[in-house]
Amino acid sequence: MSASRAEPRPSAGGVPRIAVPLLAGLLAAGLGMGWAVSTAAQALGPPIRLTPDAAADVPAPAAAPTPTPPPAPAVVPAYPPMVSPPPAVSPVVARPAPVASEPLGAPDPDGAGTLSGVRGLGGDPWRGIGRAELLPLIAALPVDTPSPAVKALERRLLLSAGSPAVATGEAPPPRRFGALRIEKLARLGDPGGAADLADLLPAALAADEPAAKALTDAELVRGGLDCTRALTRGRSFASAYWSRLALFCRARVGDRAGTDEALATLRGAGRRSDPFLMVAEALAGAAPPPARMLSLQGDGDGPALLLAAIRSARIGVPPDRLPLDNPPALAAIATNPSTDPTTRAAAGERAAASLFLDARQLMDLYAQVPAVGDELLRVRDIAQRDRSARTRALVHQAMAAAMDGRRRVALAALAVELVDPRLRAGPVGNAAAGLLDSVSPSGDAAALAPVAARLYYALGRLDQARRWQDLALRGGRSADTAWLWPLSVVATGRGADDPRALTAWLDEALRGADGFARNRIAGQLALLQAIGVAIPDEAWMKATDGAGPPNGSDAGVDPALWQRLGDAAAGGRIGETVAVALLLMGEAGPAALPPVVTARVAANLKAVGLEPDARALVREAMAAIAGPSVPASPAE
Repeated sequence: MSASRAEPRPSAGGVPRIAVPLLAGLLAAGLGMGWAVSTAAQALGPPIRLTPDAAADVPAPAAAPTPTPPPAPAVVPAYPPMVSPPPAVSPVVARPAPVASEPLGAPDPDGAGTLSGVRGLGGDPWRGIGRAELLPLIAALPVDTPSPAVKALERRLLLSAGSPAVATGEAPPPRRFGALRIEKLARLGDPGGAADLADLLPAALAADEPAAKALTDAELVRGGLDCTRALTRGRSFASAYWSRLALFCRARVGDRAGTDEALATLRGAGRRSDPFLMVAEALAGAAPPPARMLSLQGDGDGPALLLAAIRSARIGVPPDRLPLDNPPALAAIATNPSTDPTTRAAAGERAAASLFLDARQLMDLYAQVPAVGDELLRVRDIAQRDRSARTRALVHQAMAAAMDGRRRVALAALAVELVDPRLRAGPVGNAAAGLLDSVSPSGDAAALAPVAARLYYALGRLDQARRWQDLALRGGRSADTAWLWPLSVVATGRGADDPRALTAWLDEALRGADGFARNRIAGQLALLQAIGVAIPDEAWMKATDGAGPPNGSDAGVDPALWQRLGDAAAGGRIGETVAVALLLMGEAGPAALPPVVTARVAANLKAVGLEPDARALVREAMAAIAGPSVPASPAE
């Protein structure tokens, strides 16, 4: 199967899908250590000089006694600029101006949610945006991102109670607001949240087969399918998916008569080449078909039900059949005990990269990979030529067997080194941190301290990060420790109002910095500014050789979305701000985007009161670009 999507997914309602299919590209290229920082340096674009009117999205002060609505944010021109450089676009936005009351239409009936108030997005997240305008945004939200912060924010958005307004005389949409939310939650890998929302909105689910199938598929992947509930939700639909599900459920509980009856019906309606039919024969007692004969795309319904049947039939999936662009399917393969352990680890790591498995599940898969000969003693040499999931599994096994303290420090350092910068904040990084947890931040591990602190900061484990940072600083300030300061400020907020600390960090970071490093430092300044750190003009000039802050015009995002984000935040439209921010983040997530994009998103989220979410995004982005420059790693 292809390791990348052949075509971009269509967008609903004319909203462009700007999400980047990270996982497929990541798998094709391997988990390279230097990709994120090189991408950020290339995408930042040339900086421009600051001018008095450089700030965007800053509303004009209200004129008494009548409030004046804020002006629209600066327009970002098409990329690249055709004639002259575009105006500057600062990631900082002002506090939204008060919004005058206005009459609204009837609310959408699907506004129930499991989160409300401060746990969700406030009491009225969809104020200011109508249903017809909102539904295409919901349909286009990313689902395969490697960013825990993005997924957490999207989950809150979808579970928050609140209804968009429905215009008078507006025709019913092709798909209901509630159904779209249920489907997105399921495709995010949250079948529990989707099921809880479906319990509040039974009518929405009963009328929408794609949402019902997405929820059922997510439960199949997670292994928590309740057959009675699943078959009940499908009783109003006539597609073959539900009859196949009924066969699977009967076979799973050993109902031989029911399985045979369902299989006879399936034989009459299906093709002999239908992969599910071949597996169903095995479930009914026939010899299992060779896995290489099975297309994991099923019969147009996606692979979740087929993979569940394959697991029940005790059929292993060979490595060359992995659906590299389908993280939920990879998670299903990783949990199939009949599949080869090395293939399971490879599939599981890729599923974990998009948060469809957690760190504990991944470490369990690592432990099952067989080592050959003296491989556990040669893991450093193996890692020089192979940075695959198997090598990371060998490092974890070698750590479990190591008794010598110096060797344990060396193995922990290798485990951290093998984590792709884009994946530090997720389960892959957390699995490496599991090895670090057994190493004491003492003098013997001083050389490991900077990278250990960076990984813990990426994961939001602040106590451990501070201990390792303190150890790093006891050795004196250097280029290896200087880049921990901005990461610490982002993660903890400490030092944000200390201009001397900013100057000290910048001087150390710029010592001997080449153009690549200066671009990265400019990105760090933009991220710091987005969370409220005051960056004086002289700091920008020093970092960019007098050019000024980056403008973001070469960031490769949709200029209409870029402007709409500022409009929504300036108007205090929280739900719309979050939805557009998620679209700008896309499937790449903050660790893989140019820092100026994450800075723009974070500043606007902060402006509508979502500072913790903004800080989490910036922390992930900062952790990806913090640290010494490293060359790209060899492909897996």
